Amino acid sequence: MTGGTPQPLVELLVEGVDLELVDVTVEPPSVPTTLAWCWAHLDRSVPDPARVRLVVTGYMAGSVERWSPDKDATGTHTVEHGAGLSAGKTIRLPDGRAVVLLHAHYFRKDLERDQTEVNELIARRVLVHETQHVVMHQNRQVYQPDATASFRDLNLVGGAAAIIEEYRAEISVGEEFRRGEPLWEPAAIIADLQANLDTAVATYQGHRSVDRLVFEVTSCVLIGWRGLAYAAARDVVVPDGRLLSEVSTDPVWLRGFDDFWPAFTAVLERIDPADAVMSRQALDDAAAEFARILGVSMIGLGFRWQGDMFAIEPWFVETSTYAAARVDAVTAMQRLRMKWARRPALGGRITS
Repeated sequence: MTGGTPQPLVELLVEGVDLELVDVTVEPPSVPTTLAWCWAHLDRSVPDPARVRLVVTGYMAGSVERWSPDKDATGTHTVEHGAGLSAGKTIRLPDGRAVVLLHAHYFRKDLERDQTEVNELIARRVLVHETQHVVMHQNRQVYQPDATASFRDLNLVGGAAAIIEEYRAEISVGEEFRRGEPLWEPAAIIADLQANLDTAVATYQGHRSVDRLVFEVTSCVLIGWRGLAYAAARDVVVPDGRLLSEVSTDPVWLRGFDDFWPAFTAVLERIDPADAVMSRQALDDAAAEFARILGVSMIGLGFRWQGDMFAIEPWFVETSTYAAARVDAVTAMQRLRMKWARRPALGGRITS
């Protein structure tokens, strides 16, 4: 913000950034036009902007570790499907505050105009999505795990609630922010899921840790369903009638998703956008129903929860797909993720 424009109540911080590449000063505030838009949008869109920080970071994993109350968060923070690099993240703090992270790459000033225009659109689109997470947090619309819940429910109900929150954030992102965005293609999501499940079971033959197997398999399935929820959200905002046409005969789809898709979409139809305050009971009922769908979906894919016990169905390890999998097998998307994970930050580093 410059000139006579009032400074937003949302606090702006910059970390891990080479300021020769991203021209931001906070005191006095002087920021690129797109960042100014993001800052102002966040400030006017959340119920309590004074309890929000917007952090522009050149080192996303370091910032997640710095700001997250969960010190294991860095180990589970990964680049999202199709994104190339992790563009944004919202961290909810126990005292009700929130931290919104945006990757500084999208505010670089040394790129060609075409790339700069793409970055401007991505930055605004990501900020709009992350804003919805803050709105849900401040309106007490986020899932709180039951301390008495079983291990199974902590995995499935918690995962279901998180996917529902992502869906609520996504249906709040208007068509004007979706031009040229990477598409969540069901065929790619299902192919990625099969490869990830194959790898998880193959590596289990070496480490023999059931806890690790449960975490990796359940994460794979949740990531697959989350991708499909993103695709379903886009279809609500920009309907094109092609959502499932490319996976209708895929054997993985037929095993783990086809029979359960109508029930899943019925759950989504009961879900309001992020800025609507839903009853706690309605949200809990939706998460419980979706968790049931996740459980039977996992059985179809070859993995069975029996109380807190977990088993791989024999047919899974006998399939030709699995037999062809190697421990180090990766899909093209996984290779892209690893490539960007190794990509250097913007010349800065995080200091306490």
